[in-house]
Amino acid sequence: MEFVIVYLLVNIAAGAVACFFGKRLFYVVLGLLVFLGVFNIALSSTNGSALSFVIAAVLGVVAALLSKFVYRAGVFLVGFAAGAALGFVATMLLPQEAGDFLGVIMVVAGLLLGLAAAHWSDLAVRVGTAWTGATFVVPNVLAAVLALPALSALAVPGDATATFDALSAYIASDFSAAYGTAILVGTIALAIVGVVVQAHQKD
Repeated sequence: MEFVIVYLLVNIAAGAVACFFGKRLFYVVLGLLVFLGVFNIALSSTNGSALSFVIAAVLGVVAALLSKFVYRAGVFLVGFAAGAALGFVATMLLPQEAGDFLGVIMVVAGLLLGLAAAHWSDLAVRVGTAWTGATFVVPNVLAAVLALPALSALAVPGDATATFDALSAYIASDFSAAYGTAILVGTIALAIVGVVVQAHQKD
């Protein structure tokens, strides 16, 4: 059970930081978002090996370091992450067959939002980090509130990797399919709040 709590807290806390402090802590948030994005994708698409953890950590650190030297590239990555997250959420409202093209939809949406973000960088950082952060917060909060027994049943005693793998796959698939509308509405609402909060922060 403790691994379930750690998984939820990490995703919710990192998402909240991105949502409400994304522009002020841009480089830190970029690293967190890339790390969490790759981490969750790696766990849900692989066997959750130790190599997945290493790759996620390395990519997150490299992206954060590169963004300090190439600001627009960093903005593009945040836009891409937000677009990919938008594509993922959008597929929940499309016919079930659209799930077969999830990867393509996420890449196309990511590229489009990434390019737009690079062009309108300041606004894009606020919107992109708020949206991406909200996509981590909302599904995990709802899962904690609505499906804690199911999450607990997925815990593998003594194996954090297997537990995180199972939780990531469950929240991204079965839970998201069952509560797609609530997740979308909650994500949009929280993202708007995040954008407004960031707009009132001093640089």
